[in-house]
Amino acid sequence: MQALQNMRAAFPALDNGLCFLDWASTGLLPTPAHHALVEFLAACERCDSGESTWMHAAHGETRNALRTLLAQQLNAQARDIGLLENTTAGLNAAAGALRLQAGDNVILSEIDYLAVAMPWRHRARRDGLELRFVPPRAGRLCVDDLLERIDERTRVVALSTICWTSGALVDLAAIGRETRMRGIQLLVDATQTFGVTPLDTRAIPAQFIACGGHKWLLGTLGQGFLWVHPETAARHQPPFVGFLSGHPPQGHWGEWFSSSTSSLHDEVRVPSSARAFETGGTPNYAGAITLLASLRLLDSAGEGAIAAHVRSLGTMLIAGLLQRGYSVLTPVEPTERAGIVVFGAGGEVAEKALVQVLRTQRIVCSVRYAAGVGGIRISLHAPNTDADVQRLLAALPAQ
Repeated sequence: MQALQNMRAAFPALDNGLCFLDWASTGLLPTPAHHALVEFLAACERCDSGESTWMHAAHGETRNALRTLLAQQLNAQARDIGLLENTTAGLNAAAGALRLQAGDNVILSEIDYLAVAMPWRHRARRDGLELRFVPPRAGRLCVDDLLERIDERTRVVALSTICWTSGALVDLAAIGRETRMRGIQLLVDATQTFGVTPLDTRAIPAQFIACGGHKWLLGTLGQGFLWVHPETAARHQPPFVGFLSGHPPQGHWGEWFSSSTSSLHDEVRVPSSARAFETGGTPNYAGAITLLASLRLLDSAGEGAIAAHVRSLGTMLIAGLLQRGYSVLTPVEPTERAGIVVFGAGGEVAEKALVQVLRTQRIVCSVRYAAGVGGIRISLHAPNTDADVQRLLAALPAQ
């Protein structure tokens, strides 16, 4: 409990009148991440080291530390983590590395986030792939419905860990067992759950997991990651390459660039690991610095404690919404949801109007829909408290 209280203290706006319930959109930046970013910017102003490329060495180590901490939280190895700017970059890198032929098909969910489908819509037009969209049942993705669409030409299943407009978790373990048995690639977008519920790469038989860092992971915009199964990384390489994804022909890059014998014909050694999926250009050091600070804050609270706290808040919220006559789309059972709770309030127009009224009271939430599924979306995180939930409920008119 003390660790969760310490987390809230890292968001001073929450104790200054703000009731923030929109972490699923863009999260708030905690003070440790803010301070780390300010320190980096000040160092960029001064050039204290006396040489202009100091940040490559200093914050190359920051990126290594970030990969290591992410790996610990994912039950993976640091070499399995590639640092990319966002979820879309990860999904595109994964989609571009897989070798598919005309007539192959890809399974998607009709109520998934647009970024999951976009790489495959592009490849379908370019390469003649068939896209098979699975419709929802009562705001959920049913495993049996998805499995019914798999056949001998299915090569990829691309899904999120949660239905982002209903808050229902997707049973990726069950889906992954089937895809692994059939040799189908499973691509996962974990952006809407990682940071608020545990994610174990050993428990989900996926080949790729992409995640952005600016929502539940509390980082700045423009820094995410891609986990790649080591066997997959050894077999599939992305269609792009940059030298910073690899190792210099000799010494470190500074030595190679300053050597009179260096040549474009020298071999850059790019490892067959997730690092190969990074762009290989100048990285987002500021993003890595803030995300590392935020991850350390989350780690101090403990992923199990965060998950239990958030589900408890969700249970309280759902009970209060039902008592006030609202229809709740999110599963009541705690193990079937994460941090998102979605409820209806008389249709899209009325819901948007209600959210605007709430914002005048400094209660921040959103309206989200996909394929007709959605409503007012409340997203709860570790810094939230019972008082935040009660404040929202008190502000909602009875139905």
